[in-house]
Amino acid sequence: MKKIFLFLLAFSGFSFADDHGSDIYYAYFGMTVSNPPAVVAAMDKFMASECGQTAPFSVALMGEAFNGHEPQTHTFVVTYEGAQALNDTFATLSTCPEYGTFLTELSAVSVATEQTLVKSVYEAGDWTQDTAFAVFEINVRNEASYIDAYKKFTDAAIANGQLTRSFGVERVVAGDDYTHFAFIGGSDMANLMATMDLLNMDNADFAEFQNSVRRNRSIVRRGIVTPIKAWD
Repeated sequence: MKKIFLFLLAFSGFSFADDHGSDIYYAYFGMTVSNPPAVVAAMDKFMASECGQTAPFSVALMGEAFNGHEPQTHTFVVTYEGAQALNDTFATLSTCPEYGTFLTELSAVSVATEQTLVKSVYEAGDWTQDTAFAVFEINVRNEASYIDAYKKFTDAAIANGQLTRSFGVERVVAGDDYTHFAFIGGSDMANLMATMDLLNMDNADFAEFQNSVRRNRSIVRRGIVTPIKAWD
Protein backbone atom coordinates (compact mmCIF):
# COMPACT_ATOMS: atom_id res chain seq x y z
CA MET A 1 0.00 0.00 0.00
CA LYS A 2 1.71 3.44 -0.74
CA LYS A 3 1.79 2.72 2.81
CA ILE A 4 1.47 -0.47 4.35
CA PHE A 5 3.00 -1.91 7.35
CA LEU A 6 0.07 -3.90 8.11
CA PHE A 7 0.65 -7.41 9.26
CA LEU A 8 -1.36 -8.63 12.26
CA LEU A 9 -4.91 -9.93 12.13
CA ALA A 10 -6.41 -13.37 12.52
CA PHE A 11 -7.88 -15.61 9.85
CA SER A 12 -7.62 -19.33 9.56
CA GLY A 13 -8.52 -21.24 6.43
CA PHE A 14 -11.79 -19.79 5.15
CA SER A 15 -12.83 -18.20 8.46
CA PHE A 16 -12.79 -14.40 8.68
CA ALA A 17 -12.12 -12.38 11.83
CA ASP A 18 -14.26 -9.27 12.17
CA ASP A 19 -12.11 -6.53 13.72
CA HIS A 20 -14.59 -3.67 13.43
CA GLY A 21 -13.72 -1.00 15.98
CA SER A 22 -10.34 -2.44 17.00
CA ASP A 23 -7.72 -0.31 18.76
CA ILE A 24 -4.87 -0.98 16.31
CA TYR A 25 -2.75 1.84 14.89
CA TYR A 26 -0.41 1.75 11.92
CA ALA A 27 2.34 4.24 11.09
CA TYR A 28 3.36 4.49 7.43
CA PHE A 29 6.91 5.71 6.81
CA GLY A 30 7.44 6.09 3.07
CA MET A 31 10.89 6.34 1.49
CA THR A 32 12.69 6.65 -1.81
CA VAL A 33 15.43 4.04 -1.40
CA SER A 34 18.76 3.85 -3.25
CA ASN A 35 19.97 0.63 -1.58
CA PRO A 36 17.14 -1.73 -0.50
CA PRO A 37 19.42 -4.41 1.06
CA ALA A 38 20.99 -1.73 3.27
CA VAL A 39 17.52 -0.69 4.51
CA VAL A 40 16.76 -4.29 5.47
CA ALA A 41 20.16 -4.63 7.16
CA ALA A 42 19.62 -1.44 9.19
CA MET A 43 16.26 -2.69 10.47
CA ASP A 44 17.70 -6.17 11.14
CA LYS A 45 20.39 -4.55 13.29
CA PHE A 46 17.98 -2.31 15.20
CA MET A 47 15.36 -4.98 15.88
CA ALA A 48 18.08 -7.36 17.13
CA SER A 49 19.34 -4.73 19.62
CA GLU A 50 18.21 -4.56 23.24
CA CYS A 51 16.11 -1.52 22.39
CA GLY A 52 14.52 -3.20 19.40
CA GLN A 53 13.77 -6.35 21.35
CA THR A 54 11.80 -4.40 23.96
CA ALA A 55 10.05 -2.04 21.54
CA PRO A 56 6.22 -2.35 21.79
CA PHE A 57 5.59 -2.60 18.06
CA SER A 58 6.10 -4.78 15.01
CA VAL A 59 7.41 -3.67 11.64
CA ALA A 60 6.98 -4.67 7.99
CA LEU A 61 8.72 -3.39 4.89
CA MET A 62 6.61 -3.02 1.76
CA GLY A 63 7.86 -2.58 -1.78
CA GLU A 64 5.90 -0.22 -4.01
CA ALA A 65 5.33 -2.41 -7.06
CA PHE A 66 3.02 0.06 -8.86
CA ASN A 67 2.20 3.48 -7.43
CA GLY A 68 1.70 5.84 -10.33
CA HIS A 69 3.96 8.89 -10.32
CA GLU A 70 4.87 8.67 -6.64
CA PRO A 71 8.66 8.76 -5.98
CA GLN A 72 8.21 6.44 -3.00
CA THR A 73 9.80 3.02 -3.53
CA HIS A 74 9.30 1.41 -0.10
CA THR A 75 7.21 1.86 3.04
CA PHE A 76 7.81 0.78 6.60
CA VAL A 77 4.52 -0.13 8.27
CA VAL A 78 4.72 -0.08 12.06
CA THR A 79 1.91 -1.74 14.02
CA TYR A 80 0.91 -0.57 17.50
CA GLU A 81 -1.54 -2.67 19.50
CA GLY A 82 -3.38 0.24 21.08
CA ALA A 83 -2.76 3.87 22.00
CA GLN A 84 -0.69 2.89 25.04
CA ALA A 85 1.80 1.24 22.70
CA LEU A 86 2.27 4.64 21.03
CA ASN A 87 3.09 6.16 24.43
CA ASP A 88 5.49 3.36 25.24
CA THR A 89 7.18 3.63 21.84
CA PHE A 90 8.00 7.31 22.24
CA ALA A 91 9.30 6.68 25.75
CA THR A 92 11.50 3.82 24.56
CA LEU A 93 12.93 5.43 21.42
CA SER A 94 13.68 8.78 23.08
CA THR A 95 16.36 7.12 25.25
CA CYS A 96 17.55 4.51 22.76
CA PRO A 97 21.01 5.07 21.17
CA GLU A 98 20.44 2.14 18.80
CA TYR A 99 17.49 3.99 17.30
CA GLY A 100 19.71 6.99 16.55
CA THR A 101 22.15 4.67 14.80
CA PHE A 102 19.29 3.17 12.78
CA LEU A 103 18.11 6.60 11.63
CA THR A 104 21.65 7.55 10.59
CA GLU A 105 22.10 4.34 8.60
CA LEU A 106 18.66 4.72 7.03
CA SER A 107 19.22 8.34 5.97
CA ALA A 108 22.40 7.29 4.12
CA VAL A 109 20.41 5.11 1.70
CA SER A 110 16.94 6.68 1.60
CA VAL A 111 14.96 9.93 1.51
CA ALA A 112 11.79 10.17 3.62
CA THR A 113 8.61 10.88 1.64
CA GLU A 114 5.76 10.25 4.09
CA GLN A 115 4.85 9.92 7.76
CA THR A 116 1.21 8.98 8.31
CA LEU A 117 -0.61 7.53 11.32
CA VAL A 118 -3.85 5.60 10.79
CA LYS A 119 -6.27 3.68 12.99
CA SER A 120 -7.98 0.47 12.02
CA VAL A 121 -11.70 0.96 11.34
CA TYR A 122 -12.71 -2.38 9.83
CA GLU A 123 -10.52 -5.34 8.87
CA ALA A 124 -11.02 -9.00 8.05
CA GLY A 125 -8.73 -11.85 7.08
CA ASP A 126 -5.07 -12.41 7.89
CA TRP A 127 -2.85 -10.28 5.72
CA THR A 128 0.27 -11.85 7.20
CA GLN A 129 -0.56 -14.72 4.85
CA ASP A 130 -0.90 -12.49 1.78
CA THR A 131 1.93 -11.53 -0.57
CA ALA A 132 0.31 -8.87 -2.77
CA PHE A 133 -2.03 -5.98 -1.96
CA ALA A 134 -4.15 -3.53 -3.90
CA VAL A 135 -4.22 -0.30 -1.91
CA PHE A 136 -6.48 2.72 -2.18
CA GLU A 137 -6.05 6.19 -0.74
CA ILE A 138 -9.54 7.66 -0.48
CA ASN A 139 -11.43 10.68 0.82
CA VAL A 140 -14.62 9.86 2.73
CA ARG A 141 -17.18 12.41 3.91
CA ASN A 142 -19.30 10.20 6.19
CA GLU A 143 -17.33 7.31 7.64
CA ALA A 144 -20.26 5.49 9.28
CA SER A 145 -22.26 5.46 6.05
CA TYR A 146 -19.25 4.33 4.03
CA ILE A 147 -18.41 1.48 6.40
CA ASP A 148 -22.03 0.27 6.40
CA ALA A 149 -21.95 0.06 2.59
CA TYR A 150 -18.45 -1.46 2.61
CA LYS A 151 -19.42 -4.15 5.11
CA LYS A 152 -22.61 -5.00 3.18
CA PHE A 153 -20.59 -5.45 0.00
CA THR A 154 -17.72 -7.44 1.55
CA ASP A 155 -20.14 -9.72 3.44
CA ALA A 156 -21.84 -10.51 0.13
CA ALA A 157 -18.50 -10.99 -1.64
CA ILE A 158 -17.35 -13.45 1.03
CA ALA A 159 -20.62 -15.37 0.77
CA ASN A 160 -20.21 -15.55 -3.02
CA GLY A 161 -16.58 -16.66 -2.81
CA GLN A 162 -15.32 -13.47 -4.41
CA LEU A 163 -13.31 -12.27 -1.40
CA THR A 164 -11.19 -15.03 0.14
CA ARG A 165 -8.21 -13.10 1.50
CA SER A 166 -7.67 -10.04 3.71
CA PHE A 167 -9.21 -6.59 3.32
CA GLY A 168 -9.85 -3.50 5.41
CA VAL A 169 -10.27 0.23 5.89
CA GLU A 170 -8.14 2.53 8.09
CA ARG A 171 -8.83 6.12 9.20
CA VAL A 172 -6.07 8.74 8.92
CA VAL A 173 -5.26 10.23 12.33
CA ALA A 174 -2.26 12.32 11.25
CA GLY A 175 -1.37 13.00 7.63
CA ASP A 176 -2.66 14.77 4.55
CA ASP A 177 -3.97 14.16 1.01
CA TYR A 178 -6.56 11.54 2.02
CA THR A 179 -8.85 10.64 4.95
CA HIS A 180 -8.89 6.83 4.73
CA PHE A 181 -6.86 3.95 3.39
CA ALA A 182 -8.32 0.68 2.06
CA PHE A 183 -6.64 -2.54 0.98
CA ILE A 184 -7.38 -5.93 -0.57
CA GLY A 185 -4.93 -8.79 -0.14
CA GLY A 186 -4.04 -11.72 -2.39
CA SER A 187 -2.18 -14.96 -1.77
CA ASP A 188 -0.02 -13.94 -4.75
CA MET A 189 -0.20 -11.49 -7.61
CA ALA A 190 -2.27 -13.82 -9.79
CA ASN A 191 -4.80 -14.35 -7.00
CA LEU A 192 -5.00 -10.59 -6.41
CA MET A 193 -5.59 -9.89 -10.10
CA ALA A 194 -8.33 -12.54 -10.20
CA THR A 195 -10.04 -10.82 -7.26
CA MET A 196 -9.71 -7.38 -8.84
CA ASP A 197 -11.21 -8.69 -12.10
CA LEU A 198 -14.40 -9.50 -10.18
CA LEU A 199 -14.77 -5.92 -8.94
CA ASN A 200 -16.59 -4.41 -11.91
CA MET A 201 -20.03 -2.99 -12.62
CA ASP A 202 -21.23 -6.35 -14.01
CA ASN A 203 -20.97 -7.60 -10.43
CA ALA A 204 -24.35 -6.66 -8.91
CA ASP A 205 -23.04 -6.40 -5.33
CA PHE A 206 -20.06 -4.27 -6.38
CA ALA A 207 -22.27 -2.06 -8.55
CA GLU A 208 -24.61 -1.49 -5.60
CA PHE A 209 -21.65 -0.56 -3.41
CA GLN A 210 -20.20 1.83 -5.98
CA ASN A 211 -23.53 3.55 -6.50
CA SER A 212 -24.15 3.86 -2.76
CA VAL A 213 -20.78 5.54 -2.03
CA ARG A 214 -20.24 7.62 -5.20
CA ARG A 215 -21.18 10.90 -3.49
CA ASN A 216 -19.48 9.94 -0.23
CA ARG A 217 -16.10 8.64 -1.40
CA SER A 218 -13.49 9.73 -3.92
CA ILE A 219 -10.36 7.75 -4.81
CA VAL A 220 -7.13 9.73 -4.59
CA ARG A 221 -4.70 7.02 -5.68
CA ARG A 222 -4.53 3.28 -6.37
CA GLY A 223 -1.44 1.14 -6.01
CA ILE A 224 -0.06 -2.37 -5.62
CA VAL A 225 2.47 -3.27 -2.94
CA THR A 226 4.27 -6.44 -1.94
CA PRO A 227 5.76 -7.34 1.46
CA ILE A 228 9.54 -7.73 1.63
CA LYS A 229 10.23 -8.58 5.28
CA ALA A 230 8.54 -8.37 8.68
CA TRP A 231 9.99 -7.97 12.18
CA ASP A 232 8.13 -8.80 15.43
